[in-house]
Amino acid sequence: MKPDSLYNYGMKILCFSTKVKDTAGMGWHRVGENINYYMNSYKRDNLRFSRFHYTFTFTTTFEHDDDQVFFSHCFPYTYSDLVEDLNRIEKDSTTQNYYHRATLTRTLAGNKCEYLTITSKDKDPKSAKAMAKKGVFISARVHPGESNASWMMKGVIEYLVGQTPEAKALRDNFVFKIVPILNPDGVINGNYRCCLSG
Repeated sequence: MKPDSLYNYGMKILCFSTKVKDTAGMGWHRVGENINYYMNSYKRDNLRFSRFHYTFTFTTTFEHDDDQVFFSHCFPYTYSDLVEDLNRIEKDSTTQNYYHRATLTRTLAGNKCEYLTITSKDKDPKSAKAMAKKGVFISARVHPGESNASWMMKGVIEYLVGQTPEAKALRDNFVFKIVPILNPDGVINGNYRCCLSG
């Protein structure tokens, strides 16, 4: 539906080949030749406006027989990747004074919607300094197909729990409330835009 794409400016599709992974140790990598993104002849009309549809095409060469090959628009970041990352941070003894992990809710499928609080713990939570902290809310993956948002979120979380003076100053002055994957069911089931209830 979008009239332009990064594919028109040199971006390539991502590929994962089980044979390439086994023989060369290479995971997701960019591939494709003859990449095109263009308006096609299909039009979607509604009461307010008409929108054209667009087509994305590319050519690739399969290097191995009996291979299993996957393609992706963005580098995948799964719910399991998130759980691994959060477990690693939680096990780090340096984060225990400013990192708290909880469950915001359970999803329709019973999965955890993770919820983080990152802030320096004040000796007196009712002190003027503690009460003056501003709240910052950050979330990602309401649209489960936008895995690039999880890579950005991973960077934000790792920065906020880091040991730099800037990260410490942020924790001292703000309370960060973070929902790293807002739509875990959609991510787990491979949906692009919606959750299990549509």
